[in-house]
Amino acid sequence: MPDFGGFLNEFAALGKAFVPLVYWAALLIGFFFAGSALHKIAKMGHDQAGGQQPTWAGVGGNLLVTIGATMLSAWVESLTRDYGGIGEGVASQMAYMRDGSAGSLKPLWNAIYAWLFLLGVCAIFRAFLLFNRAAQGHAQEGDGFWRGFWHILGGAILVNIATH
Repeated sequence: MPDFGGFLNEFAALGKAFVPLVYWAALLIGFFFAGSALHKIAKMGHDQAGGQQPTWAGVGGNLLVTIGATMLSAWVESLTRDYGGIGEGVASQMAYMRDGSAGSLKPLWNAIYAWLFLLGVCAIFRAFLLFNRAAQGHAQEGDGFWRGFWHILGGAILVNIATH
């Protein structure tokens, strides 16, 4: 008979292992967008007849992604420490269910919290990418600014639920 508790512990460990990978990927993407911003600034100094000229809004969007992606780990840590009341209602309900359940469900709750934290971090990172799309003028899927805003808010709530 398979050990479901062991599977859940490994599933939680997998979710926790992905978090540093997201941080490192965000850092690399942040450096890429910093280079892209510098390239756009250099391109603005040259007259080119064809193609779309880069704008300062595009440079600002790239720099926003750079700041958000390179500081993602510190921001998430600050969010979990300083803004614990964002998801307090849902977190307290989940804590009631978690604390009232038998000890055999502890691996299940660990897996849920690990993956909620990972999804929250990914949502916050995606928000910066959506802000960049909005600054570049790509709005074919809807308003990128508001989509980014809701990603940051939802990610903050998920991170707080997972850590409190």
